[in-house]
Amino acid sequence: MKILPITVSLFLLITSSLFAQNMGNDQQIESNYISSKTTPIFKGYKDTNGSIYMNEEFQMGSIIMNGKVVANNVALRYNVLDEEIELTKGLNSGITVANVIKKDANIHVSIANETLVFLPSPNKNMRDGYFNVLREGKNISLYKKLSKDYREGKVSVNSIARSVPATFKEQETLYVKIKDGSLMELSNSKSKRKRLFIDKEEAMKNHIDNENLNLRKDDDLISAIDFYNTL
Repeated sequence: MKILPITVSLFLLITSSLFAQNMGNDQQIESNYISSKTTPIFKGYKDTNGSIYMNEEFQMGSIIMNGKVVANNVALRYNVLDEEIELTKGLNSGITVANVIKKDANIHVSIANETLVFLPSPNKNMRDGYFNVLREGKNISLYKKLSKDYREGKVSVNSIARSVPATFKEQETLYVKIKDGSLMELSNSKSKRKRLFIDKEEAMKNHIDNENLNLRKDDDLISAIDFYNTL
């Protein structure tokens, strides 16, 4: 009759130990991708059009580290102005502080089916930052960079002129990473885009002509890159 309480106590002890171990493991894993920085949940600038975020609302997403999903169904949003990915454990409107993901090339995030990777700046006029993955392949990878530019507003000086609110202007630019690992801005010129495939010129010309691809169109360019990456 005395064996049962001992068995139950042992079960509870083992369960508690495993729970504590799992908690410790989770915290250790989180420390691999969450930085020590936290940031207030920012709601936006007063009397300003546009936003510093890719999307002002947190959206459910995943965190991928070294090709492996390390966190799923977490709330994320991309602060374009500060080049930061903010993270919370849920979409609770009462949350006032968010964590910040480490800026690391081995850490990718997926937000609303868009994958963002942290890459070094392609030129001296840009900071290191997050790029939206359009295609990644052995020969060419294609990325889209979202940038935000703050424009000061203007206050009307009389009753005739209109006041102009401050604005965050948004711009998207395509970049390619080639075999040697260099990242460069992609021209919209059809002839310059064809030069990406110069080492497989004949095969690519046939493919582009057969498929009637217009390399100035993003979807057609992606189709061409997909084929090129198989060669």
